[in-house]
Amino acid sequence: MAKFKVRSEKNDSVNKTIRFPQNLNERISQIAQENDTTFTSVVLQACEYALDNMDDNTFKDEKDSKG
Repeated sequence: MAKFKVRSEKNDSVNKTIRFPQNLNERISQIAQENDTTFTSVVLQACEYALDNMDDNTFKDEKDSKG
């Protein structure tokens, strides 16, 4: 019997669980359907767009203003 060996493999994606408000879920689903793509694809593209266009201090400013 061959010994078990752990291989170092890089996965391109990971599974995450996230909850969406119903109205946002419906909007994303509609966009996906209209563009013949998946819900996941729309969410990933929206996240990438937001991160690429985010002011570097966005979260820092919100945290600082809350005290």
